[in-house]
Amino acid sequence: MEVTPIPSINASLPPLRVQPVTSAPDRLPQDRYATAFSLNQAQFNSLTAFLASAEAGNQLDRRLKAMQALRGLAARGALRGIDSKNARLFHQLTDESDLGQREAAIQHDEAEAIRTAVQGHSSPAQAQQAFFEALSAEDQAIHFELNVNAFNMHGFQRHGSLEDYRRKLALSAATASSEALPPAALVSGVI
Repeated sequence: MEVTPIPSINASLPPLRVQPVTSAPDRLPQDRYATAFSLNQAQFNSLTAFLASAEAGNQLDRRLKAMQALRGLAARGALRGIDSKNARLFHQLTDESDLGQREAAIQHDEAEAIRTAVQGHSSPAQAQQAFFEALSAEDQAIHFELNVNAFNMHGFQRHGSLEDYRRKLALSAATASSEALPPAALVSGVI
């Protein structure tokens, strides 16, 4: 078998004119290399400055709102392109902060209370309401602001206020059956 070479298509094309480097712009326009973080850095800087300040320690409500807004920026993708220094600052002021650690412990305890209710064949909604109502007012505010009512990736929050969430919990607990189905009953036998 003889192989016949096929001429390259590039050989039939006219040569391209090469633009000299002197015609290139001196620098790229700002919007060509802007990241989401660079566009939102002013808001990030004001929130982190407040959270790192001494005055933040005395104002729980403002501190929770600032932490929630900072986490909201991350949830919406407004911090894409963040540098490592600011990423560490973000984690120090949110997840690694005293309030962030406190919320993680509350969230763990709430999940444990619900899991215990499911294993004990009682209502998870009633267990969740009982757990929430047993928290101190400060812990309720922390749990609500940093977890329950956190911004989602679309920038929305699920509840209007702590009282709205409390009413939702009460309604869920009241409408829940006093006898919850065992976990095995929730799995269909037909696949």
